[in-house]
Amino acid sequence: MAKLTLNSALKQLQGTIDGLVIKHTRHGPVLCRRPDMSRVRWSPAQLAHRQRMQAAAAHYREVMADPGRAARCVARARKLKVPVSSLVMGEYLKTASAAGGSPDS
Repeated sequence: MAKLTLNSALKQLQGTIDGLVIKHTRHGPVLCRRPDMSRVRWSPAQLAHRQRMQAAAAHYREVMADPGRAARCVARARKLKVPVSSLVMGEYLKTASAAGGSPDS
């Protein structure tokens, strides 16, 4: 495998470029092909988790659409030094698991 050293401008490069993925590992940046997920068969548990995450993301968008709730969440996230999305989605998922399903139901 070829090794390359990136200059400082490219060290933070991440994402996909023309079917290639740039990943950052503990060993340094890695360039590989984008995986073909078209044949993946998700298990029922994986499908359920994906649905929970979609619901949590929808909840996050709903919270951020309300200026009052968004301001409270942003202030709390700053105090805890965590991303706002992690705070809001995490609380949603904790509430959902405690309620045994969606907290909205």
